[in-house]
Amino acid sequence: MSSDIVTRLRTQYVGNYNALLWDEAADEIERLRAERDEARRMVCGLDADIMEDQIEYAKHRGWDCFKEDKT
Repeated sequence: MSSDIVTRLRTQYVGNYNALLWDEAADEIERLRAERDEARRMVCGLDADIMEDQIEYAKHRGWDCFKEDKT
């Protein structure tokens, strides 16, 4: 079983009513993750100018906002 909550929400069978609610929750999580990653990239852009390159700065912070696969 996947540890990613979006994957679990989208693949767990819960019946018609709950499935719609779970799909909405999964959509919202994906939207919020995208916003979070964009905000992190902005911080990396600002702070990295002073410190180091953006991807290295993100790694230093433990962020994966520059990952290729955004699922």
